[in-house]
Amino acid sequence: MSISKGRILIVDDEQAIRELLITEFFKLGYEVFSAINGEEAIAKIKTEKVNIVITDMKMPKVDGLDLLKVVKEQFPETEVIIITGYATIENALDAMRSGAYDFVQKPFNIDELLALADKAMEKSELKILVALYESSSAVFSSLKLEELFPVMISLVKDVTDSKDASIFLVDNNEQLYLAYSSIAMFDFRIRELETLVSKIFSDKAKCIEPMFFNVDNLPNGLEKVFCEKTETKSILVYSIILHNKMIGCLVLTKNVSSFVASDLKNVSIFVAQIAQSITNTKLYEKLEIKVAELEQALAELDKAKKEICYLKEDTE
Repeated sequence: MSISKGRILIVDDEQAIRELLITEFFKLGYEVFSAINGEEAIAKIKTEKVNIVITDMKMPKVDGLDLLKVVKEQFPETEVIIITGYATIENALDAMRSGAYDFVQKPFNIDELLALADKAMEKSELKILVALYESSSAVFSSLKLEELFPVMISLVKDVTDSKDASIFLVDNNEQLYLAYSSIAMFDFRIRELETLVSKIFSDKAKCIEPMFFNVDNLPNGLEKVFCEKTETKSILVYSIILHNKMIGCLVLTKNVSSFVASDLKNVSIFVAQIAQSITNTKLYEKLEIKVAELEQALAELDKAKKEICYLKEDTE
């Protein structure tokens, strides 16, 4: 399954412009959606999380500026580029004040617009990466995995806009087990997920690199069955590696057809934090055992001293 460069929504009531931009951005590796007006665009954004919106300014009912304000209010990490054939300084200033990434006048140079979208994509990714690093660094300072797991799962779901997220770990017998999932434990999807992961990781040596599965392009029947039963369209399986050894994996599922490149970057940071948290937790657990052993030894020593004192008193 290929990873798209990003997700772009083209909003324009001119079919020729929509088709041109869809074709050009698709060539660059973007997953492209389109809408003919602002109303349709708002509905589509709510179901298809996009990184960039490229919208015409003049549209009936909901124009480009109104669409920009809705996007920035509800999806602040999404960048918006406004294009218009009726450019004025006032319009440009209004757009930039409302949070537009840039304002482009028609007729535009297609190569310049493509380059501009790439830069907007980089800005969108950077904002998410910074937020992820800051939040995960604070979250993962805890030393108890049972406290971390719910927060880990919630965070990675938000960052990647995934439907479900699950963490599997390797036990002392080198077997994968489900450590935590956003799916309720009594849900039938848990059994399907465990079966899927068990088959994927039957040969752990081959599972170092991230693996992607798409409902339209599956390597074998098991993933297809999983997707059909759970209404999943794409799956990302990312191994958790510690000291060159796989200690578990993070499994994400989406209702949309693909993950984007920024998802992979975000998950790589997240998985590194998980691995470090597991290391810290294990060290802390070992320390707790040592402290308990020391306390037990001191208690036994104290008891022995008291017994010696009693013996001395009896002999006297």
